[in-house]
Amino acid sequence: MDKEKIKKFLIVDFSKRLTLGDQLKIMFEILFVSWFLFTIVYLFTLFRGNSKPDTPSSAEVSQVQASEISQVQASEQSVEQPSEVSPDLPKPSENGIFKETETVNMKYDEVNKGELILVNKQYPCHTDGEDAVSLMGVKTDSYMVTDYNVSLNESITDALNQWLDDFAEIYGESELMIACGYRSRSNQEELFENEVDDVGEEEAERWVARPGYSEHQTGYVIDFTLYNDIEQGSLKYDGTDIYEWINENCYKYGFIIRYPEGKEEVTGYSYEPWHFRYVGMAAAYYITEYKLTLEEYIDLIQKHDINDPLLIDAGGENKWHCYYVPANENTETYVTVPKGSNYKISGDNFSGFIVTADVDIKG
Repeated sequence: MDKEKIKKFLIVDFSKRLTLGDQLKIMFEILFVSWFLFTIVYLFTLFRGNSKPDTPSSAEVSQVQASEISQVQASEQSVEQPSEVSPDLPKPSENGIFKETETVNMKYDEVNKGELILVNKQYPCHTDGEDAVSLMGVKTDSYMVTDYNVSLNESITDALNQWLDDFAEIYGESELMIACGYRSRSNQEELFENEVDDVGEEEAERWVARPGYSEHQTGYVIDFTLYNDIEQGSLKYDGTDIYEWINENCYKYGFIIRYPEGKEEVTGYSYEPWHFRYVGMAAAYYITEYKLTLEEYIDLIQKHDINDPLLIDAGGENKWHCYYVPANENTETYVTVPKGSNYKISGDNFSGFIVTADVDIKG
């Protein structure tokens, strides 16, 4: 086919009416141009792909991803995750005392709650009558109370009843009476002002706490007196005669003589053999055994953390591990405790938490 014939075949004269052959020519030319452009683009793309640096195939990528996932899973399995995550979480005990632990979230205001809170002339009481119940409704026949206003924290009434029931079983009926338990801040204010009027402020402070600084406000304190049947009144309790048993055995039920003789410089108060404070069996035993005050006991516990807990051994199954956890003022505190063990967490009323955990001697 010469050039004239090719020209005649390819060129369409649009000045004339298009015939069926002209229309077929146009369609053929459009298809040819499209095929040509597609081929150019494909070859260009293929050339650019071959000129790139070597990259891993999809199979190689899958192998790398699978390897990385396996490494992450192995790393996660090798670390025992705590129930709560916190940057200030203490490490588990390294000496094997606690094989398994878990965490408990404590709000900062809970520092001011619990059976070991320290209330004295330096640290005020931040609670007022929480969980207090009238002793008249829960007491046994082993002792008397002055009236329905005598109340205590409900959590310690069973221990009190057991203590005084055991005393009554040994000595029979007595004149033992509880004159005071929980005392509100307003009642304390009235009591303190009356004492100041009677003996002066300096002498009053030796015996009576200022409003807001009384242990009675915690609901963990009782004052004993003796009922005077003849005068229908009360006599001062001094812990002598048959009542010596009460003072000598109070620790077995979780109580201590809060202001012992010879510790006036530590407690700030004169000796009060009638004033008892509930602190739990572990603390009561240790305080009594080593002739400490609550102030000295808390100071000692603050030197022990979960990696070096204080062991309190009262004999038999009465063994405890005790340690201190500083409170976080800005957020919740994550307190680590032995998993599966009976434990109590109490605030100290100023800076942290004290954990008292039963020792499992059966293991």
